Amino acid sequence: MGKPIVENRTRTSIPSIKLQREIKRSKGLRANEWKIAMLYALPAILLLLLFRFWPLFFGVYISFWKWSFVPEQFLGFENYVRMFTTDFVYYDPLFGWLIGDLAKSLLVTINYAVGTIPISIFLSFIIAYFLFNYFKKFGQGVFRTIFFLPYITSQVAAILVFKWIFHPNVGIANATLVKLNLPPQEWLTDPEPIFSKLLSIVGLSWPSSIPVELGGPSLALLIIMLFAIWSSIGFNVLIMLAGLSNIPKELYEAAKMDGANIFQLMRHITFPLLSPTLFLLLIVSVVGSFESFNAFYVFSGGEGGPLGSTMSLPLYIFRNFYVYKQVGYASALSVLLFVILFLLTWLQRKILEKRVHYDR
Repeated sequence: MGKPIVENRTRTSIPSIKLQREIKRSKGLRANEWKIAMLYALPAILLLLLFRFWPLFFGVYISFWKWSFVPEQFLGFENYVRMFTTDFVYYDPLFGWLIGDLAKSLLVTINYAVGTIPISIFLSFIIAYFLFNYFKKFGQGVFRTIFFLPYITSQVAAILVFKWIFHPNVGIANATLVKLNLPPQEWLTDPEPIFSKLLSIVGLSWPSSIPVELGGPSLALLIIMLFAIWSSIGFNVLIMLAGLSNIPKELYEAAKMDGANIFQLMRHITFPLLSPTLFLLLIVSVVGSFESFNAFYVFSGGEGGPLGSTMSLPLYIFRNFYVYKQVGYASALSVLLFVILFLLTWLQRKILEKRVHYDR
């Protein structure tokens, strides 16, 4: 009776040994594949570490110093204290509490984002919807190219054209207002906020208890916002056209057979299935608005004028770095901008992503 048992054990042990060898061999192959993959990815990883992560951590390090292109003195958190005290809100013996330069630049950036993002996304959706539904067989490619041209056009050249259009003496905008018997405007040199200007038109004045900086964007900032909307629509239209093309046609056909009109189609099919695209554009637009620099720099000549009404946060960081040579403080402001964008992106994902309908 003992021999058969030994024979069975011998017979069953041979395939188990082979299986273990195969498992070890497959693990070895996977380890080799992983090493080869890491070798291929190593150049990209080194580039990311060198040009993405190292500047980020080094900028945080500089923000704790008084640094004028060379380290001078370790300040600890003094740059951050300055941001939220004297540079944010300060007390003047003659005028009381006033808004600091950092708070003004934040208000300019917020006004710019609030005034451009909703309008740009809304107009882009209208254009993309009509191109997709009414120019699908003829002319869609031509119109798509036309709308995309402002996005790929040199921003500096386009801004110079805008500055000529809104020039107070030789611009087309004022010439049109004169033809319509309306008073010409100092488009790019008038620092008065738009809400304060509207109140003055109807014979009222801005309340002295409210800081005038809270009176909305100036005319110069409105021109920058107009340019931003004009230049960003092409990109948004292309992304929305791609999103619309991914919506199954059968859903529209079935809904039309049930008697759904165009508004019901938009509400129950287009918007829910286009929500991932809209969510993506919203995040990209928010980040782009808070990082916008070229338009503010060229329109104002790098000064942020008139009277700081076009001093965005990136331009304020730039001036502290290159004009005032306060590298440490500019680095602290850059950290603040990073934190703001991180929080805004996190809030959008936390609040709005619940409403996004991902079709699986």
